Amino acid sequence: MTRDNGISRRTAMKVTGAAAATTLVAGCGDNGDDDENGDDENGENGENGADGDGVEIEPGERIVLYGDSAGWEGEEPEDIDGEENPTLILEEGEEYEIGWEEGDGTAHNIEIVDEDDDVVDDYETDQDEEGGDDQFLEFEASDDMAEYVCRPHENAMRGAFEIEEGENGADDEENGADDEENGADDEENGADDENGADDEENGADDEENGVDDENGADDEDNGEDDDDLIDDEDDE
Repeated sequence: MTRDNGISRRTAMKVTGAAAATTLVAGCGDNGDDDENGDDENGENGENGADGDGVEIEPGERIVLYGDSAGWEGEEPEDIDGEENPTLILEEGEEYEIGWEEGDGTAHNIEIVDEDDDVVDDYETDQDEEGGDDQFLEFEASDDMAEYVCRPHENAMRGAFEIEEGENGADDEENGADDEENGADDEENGADDENGADDEENGADDEENGVDDENGADDEDNGEDDDDLIDDEDDE
């Protein structure tokens, strides 16, 4: 994306502002109040990316910025077009791409940093006066990513990330609850299986006792046979 006649949005705004200044007349006090309101409104718009609600970025989206020393200017997707240092709402675990294709001619780079301003997982580019493919970072959103920043202009070119838990995380939590419930069932079933083992052991004891009872019957029969022999001896 190019700037017509090499004039950036900010340059055009400055020219317009200078022209407007020549039209001031007596009674400009009231207009001054209006200007103050306009400044407040413009300030809010200028900081929309930093202090606003942020812009949700679809997973897999390519985020294109314009490298301006006064602050990153959003270009793509359309929802961030013209916003300064837009806050980007990303989904944890999803893939994205961020970088700059064109700039103001000064050296820039782009880094993804955590809350301590340390680079996350080597997500940084070399400084360059021209943007392009080598000034883009492909990354997976994670909750330790806090901001994207141009290191040479770190005070001005700095935008925030908001990382939201994805649907997959909710599914994992639900699956975890199911696993816990299944674990409880398995433990209960294990207790039932232990009772089954006791029943089997008791059954084996009963069977063994049954064998002993059969031996007792044999002893009784033998005893009867002994009585018969004694009677026969007496008869003789």
